[in-house]
Amino acid sequence: MRARERVLTAVMLEEPDSVPIFEIPPSPKVLGQIFNEDPVRLSLWSSSEEDIRRVVGLYKKLGLDCFTTGGLGDPNEKTVLNGDKWIDCWGRIFSTHYGYTTSSFYVGPYLTTPEKYENFPKPEAPSKFDLNILKNAMKAAGNDIFVIAGIGSIWEVPAEAVGYESILKYIYTNPSFVRKVLDDAIKYVVEQGKASIDLGAEVLLIWDDYGYRHGPMMSPKHWKEFIFPRLKHVADEFHRRGAFLMLHSDGDIRLLMDMIIEAGVDAIQPLQPDAGMDIVEVSKRWGGKICLVGNIDVSYLLLFGSTEEVVDSVKRAINAAAPGGGYILGSGHMINDACKPENFLSMIKAGKKFGKYSMRYGLGSSPSF
Repeated sequence: MRARERVLTAVMLEEPDSVPIFEIPPSPKVLGQIFNEDPVRLSLWSSSEEDIRRVVGLYKKLGLDCFTTGGLGDPNEKTVLNGDKWIDCWGRIFSTHYGYTTSSFYVGPYLTTPEKYENFPKPEAPSKFDLNILKNAMKAAGNDIFVIAGIGSIWEVPAEAVGYESILKYIYTNPSFVRKVLDDAIKYVVEQGKASIDLGAEVLLIWDDYGYRHGPMMSPKHWKEFIFPRLKHVADEFHRRGAFLMLHSDGDIRLLMDMIIEAGVDAIQPLQPDAGMDIVEVSKRWGGKICLVGNIDVSYLLLFGSTEEVVDSVKRAINAAAPGGGYILGSGHMINDACKPENFLSMIKAGKKFGKYSMRYGLGSSPSF
C-alpha cells in the first residue's frame, strides 16, 4: 500500500498492510540533530515552497506515513505588546522569551472580557497562509506521504484567547457569550475545512484540548451542552463532503470519549498515556469505534528513556490497538525540542518492524480507493 491508502484504511477501522506512523510536525531542533541541518530552516510553518519541500522530504526520509499542517493562521499577523510579548490573530499572548527553537510560547489571554472580544478583529477564513502551506505540502508529499490538514480549533484556541479561567466562569455567568465565541470558532473551522477539501485534503484535524492530566477541563454535562453540538456540526459538514475528522485533544478525556465518538469524530490523537489514556484500556473500550492515534509517551519515555523502553512501548501499543485495524502509531503529543533523536528514530523503526499485518489483503479484500 501507498501512504494514502494505508492511512485511510486505518481511519476507516480496517487493517492496512502495516500500522501507519503519524506525527505533528516534529521539532526542527530534533530534525536538525538527525539530519545535521540548521533547525531554523526546518519548520513547516513557512510560506516558502522550497522550505516546505525540504521539510517534507525529511519526513519521507524518517519513514512517516502522515503528518499534519497547522491551520491556525499566519503567525506573522501579530500585535506587539511590550518587551518580548505579542498577541496573535486569535487574541492569545505569546512570549519570545520562552518557547521552542522556532516558535514562541503561549503565556496568557488578551480577550478576557466580552468587550475586548467584540472589539478585536477576527481572523479571516479561509486562511490563505495555511492553504498555501497545505497546497505546497501536498505537492511535496506526492504519493509517498499523506498530508492531514489542520483547520483550526473549536474550543482550545478561543479558550486560550479569552482565558481558561474566564471562559469557564462565563459558562455560569454569561453562557451566551461562550456560545458566541464557540460559534465564531466553528464558522472559521468549517470554512477552512471546506477550502482544504477543495485542495484535495481527505482527513482534517482540529486542535481542541479538552482535558488536563486528571480529567476534563469542564464537566461532561457542560461539554455535552457547549462542545458536543458544535463538534457534531463540524463532523457532519465534512462527512457530507467525503472527508474524515481527526481530533487532537491532550489530557484525560475518558469521560468524554463516548460523546466524541457520538459526535462523529473518526480519529482521536494523541492518547496521552501520562494522563490516564492507557492504550490497553482505551483499545478495549473504544477500539473499533474510532481510529486511535499516538500514545508513545513524551513526558518521560521519548525524552529520557532507553531505546529498549521505546521499542517495548511501541510493541505494547501495537499489540493492544492494531489487531483488526484502526490504529495509527505516533507520540503521545508531539516530538518536542527535548526528545532524544535516537528515541524518535527507534519509535519509527519499531513501528515498521512490529506493525506489519498479515498478507490477507493480498487476496483482494482490501477496500477500494
